[in-house]
Amino acid sequence: MKKVAVITGCNRGVGEGVRNKLLEAGYQVYGINRTKANVIEQTDSYKELICDVSNAEELEKACKNIDGKIDLLVLNAGIRKFGKISELSVEDFSYSIDVNLKGPFYVLTFLLEKVKKAKGSIVFIGSHAGRYPFGNGAAYCSSKRGVEALAECLMEEVRREGVKVIHLSLGAIKNREHGYEEGWKIKPEEIGKAILKLLDMPENLLFSDINLRPQTPKQLEMEGIELMQYK
Repeated sequence: MKKVAVITGCNRGVGEGVRNKLLEAGYQVYGINRTKANVIEQTDSYKELICDVSNAEELEKACKNIDGKIDLLVLNAGIRKFGKISELSVEDFSYSIDVNLKGPFYVLTFLLEKVKKAKGSIVFIGSHAGRYPFGNGAAYCSSKRGVEALAECLMEEVRREGVKVIHLSLGAIKNREHGYEEGWKIKPEEIGKAILKLLDMPENLLFSDINLRPQTPKQLEMEGIELMQYK
């Protein structure tokens, strides 16, 4: 019987890379996405549920389409809003918290019991932005620091029930084009491979908090978010 994985935000970027590696590994994957993925068809192995994770009512309805146990839950969905605190809109800051922090909490509210039944694993996709804040990053950095705390709290609550909770703090990732050479960055598929390796660790070992960085970052004459990969 196939193992079941649920991934939020797997229609592109990191989530897409993780999704593809899990499908290759033989998982039954459910994708909870705000918009439909254009490069993959729904099959017996991949089902897509369209909803915004920041909308609890909408999310609850979508989660009812997931039957049985969940072996792996990957909390990846997120948005990036940048701007000075003095200029950042209330709407952009609030929506960042709604999606990046409240979203994972809502997903856990509706799916945690299914993970417990499988004695499965929960992976939070975090960011160095939560640990190394930068100018213009108040909305994103605050939400990602909150995600790290949420993962730590959950880990303490469920570790004795056979559930593993892993927080991945990611450095520079090549998940969109920026107009310069980015071959040195972490690839989304590499994050998928890393997750599969972590799931294959001995049962008594818990890698609860991990930094993933590019091995040989290229020095860039840039400021702000691009400085994260050098921390």
